[in-house]
Amino acid sequence: MVLYLQLHAAIDEFVLYIEIEKNYSVNTVTSYEYDLQLFLTFLADHGCSTCLNEITKIQVRRFIQYLLGLVKQKPRSVNRKISSLKSFAKYCLIERYLANDFTRRD
Repeated sequence: MVLYLQLHAAIDEFVLYIEIEKNYSVNTVTSYEYDLQLFLTFLADHGCSTCLNEITKIQVRRFIQYLLGLVKQKPRSVNRKISSLKSFAKYCLIERYLANDFTRRD
């Protein structure tokens, strides 16, 4: 059974997990949280649902295009954000917060 969570609640759970259970460094936790909050803001600003199970691969792709295009972030910074999203999605699948991985390529 998949639980239906809002993205912000799942981010909070993930941050606690990597901070306490995984014992990630303060810098890593802060970076991951920043990256995920940036994605949440992007979705909200573009009128997209922030329900975790309604996030699509297309929205992730548009977020990456936004970072590279309008925000002009360097590829290395964008790669970290992609890594943050992948780790987050993997955690959400394990915890059954998510039915499908929105970061997976088909």
